[in-house]
Amino acid sequence: MRFSVHYIDKTDSTNRALWRLIDAGSTTGEGLVLHAGNQTAGRGLGNNRWTSEPNKNLTVSVLLKPVFLPPARQFFLNKSMAIGIRNTLSELCPDKMFTIKWPNDIYAGNKKIAGTLIENRIMGQAYELSIVGIGINVNQTSFPADLPNPSSLALLCGKKYILGECLDRLLLHTGRQYDRLVKGHHADLDDEYIRHLMGYRKRMRFKKGENIIEASITGVDEYGKLILERENGDIELFGMKEIKMLPD
Repeated sequence: MRFSVHYIDKTDSTNRALWRLIDAGSTTGEGLVLHAGNQTAGRGLGNNRWTSEPNKNLTVSVLLKPVFLPPARQFFLNKSMAIGIRNTLSELCPDKMFTIKWPNDIYAGNKKIAGTLIENRIMGQAYELSIVGIGINVNQTSFPADLPNPSSLALLCGKKYILGECLDRLLLHTGRQYDRLVKGHHADLDDEYIRHLMGYRKRMRFKKGENIIEASITGVDEYGKLILERENGDIELFGMKEIKMLPD
């Protein structure tokens, strides 16, 4: 995968900025990357927001065209990006263990380091394009008090990073995983995703509506639903926002 990086000083959201370029007919080329120094209104899944101090973190969006992938199997794109981001962090901070928190956040222990927001445009039964928004906390060392569990590479590893070098490694690793997806290596992506999945085969607590349940993660199905095994052996599947993993 080849990327073309365009830097912008300030924007509300790199995903929104990229959508504006696409809708204005300014770009349709796969591999375009928008990298913002200052993102003022970053977004996460649902109504979540992504807060980032100017010029201290990576806030990027990537234009992809996974037209080879049936929309029903779109979670494989999430898997490939999550693996690529996790591998990037593992290279940049090799003394720490990074895991994927379903569906695609990256954690070190119980601290969130990176998040992903993938937005798709589908025409009929085929992809037209996807925008992959990625936020990685790199050099920020203080966070708003209302954020429950953030951290950064600087806090984890005790050093300052050069953002351009971090972006180069991110594009290298995510590009490699996307190429695996293009080649149809779904089983390999499944195996690596599960190997790094937080809570896999461990007894965990989850919040389901107003109830707390205990269960073990046994996998993720092809549609991205989390597969849980209850204490009595019952198997249940949950979509995004239907269940929340609670900290240990």
